[in-house]
Amino acid sequence: YGSIEKLNTLFDCHMRQLIENAPDSKVNSIRKKVLKDCITSSLLTPGFFSITVPTGGGKTLSSMAWALNHALKFNKNRIIFVIPYTSIITQTAEIYRSIFGDENVIEHHSNLDEEINSQERKLAAENWDSPIVVTTNVQFFESLFANKTSRCRKLHNLVNSIVILDEAQMLPREYLNPIITTLKGLVDNYS
Repeated sequence: YGSIEKLNTLFDCHMRQLIENAPDSKVNSIRKKVLKDCITSSLLTPGFFSITVPTGGGKTLSSMAWALNHALKFNKNRIIFVIPYTSIITQTAEIYRSIFGDENVIEHHSNLDEEINSQERKLAAENWDSPIVVTTNVQFFESLFANKTSRCRKLHNLVNSIVILDEAQMLPREYLNPIITTLKGLVDNYS
């Protein structure tokens, strides 16, 4: 897999080209501001962060900019995007694969389990070994709360990782207390 440094270089190159070719518009001006704010906040001490950006505001790329810069600053191992809908996961994973390459991005959700045919890709999905993981809320939280070896196999790769909960408002309210308690434990005890 590529190092976080290499992935950041690929990302910076992609963003530079994207910004240079973007027409001058109000939306693109807002996207630049969101990106700048994310990069600035990436230097803050690790913990919990939030961002509220409307659809089309550049959150997918800006959150990756934040994550890569934060990972570099604080020597993090991987970036895990947790997304509620498989349609958004597929779209997000495609964007990231186009920037970082297939080998550096694992897309993991129930619709893909049957389609993963190479042993290497299957193991990477089971263990979340790649530097960028895009997965569902269900996969992520079942891994945290499961008592099956197959589900728990990836837990060691949460240590010293960045976890981004996209569309956090979609988390089930009835489970918020255990979810927040567990996430706080991951931040406090496992970086």
